[in-house]
Amino acid sequence: MSELTADYTQAPDRTLENDRLGGIELAMEITGLAKSTIYTMASEGLIPFMKQRKKLYFSSRDLYQWIKDGKHKTLQEMEQEIQRHLSQKSVPVATPNR
Repeated sequence: MSELTADYTQAPDRTLENDRLGGIELAMEITGLAKSTIYTMASEGLIPFMKQRKKLYFSSRDLYQWIKDGKHKTLQEMEQEIQRHLSQKSVPVATPNR
């Protein structure tokens, strides 16, 4: 067994420049999801993970980014985005009455 693998066996959660690497417990802590849900999502490719020798590893940075990527825009954010897009095309925009 390599020294790196042995090191992870001894200490499952490691810190690498503001990024924690760990097992299923880390993913459960960050996402609040059940163990079985995380395993299912990993097998379906729905959550970021790494796999070494049949063991799943998770990066806190990847998990937080994955959560942020799922953010839904507010109505105001969507309206601003539409306004920016249309102003780049030089098309006058009628604003809705409120």
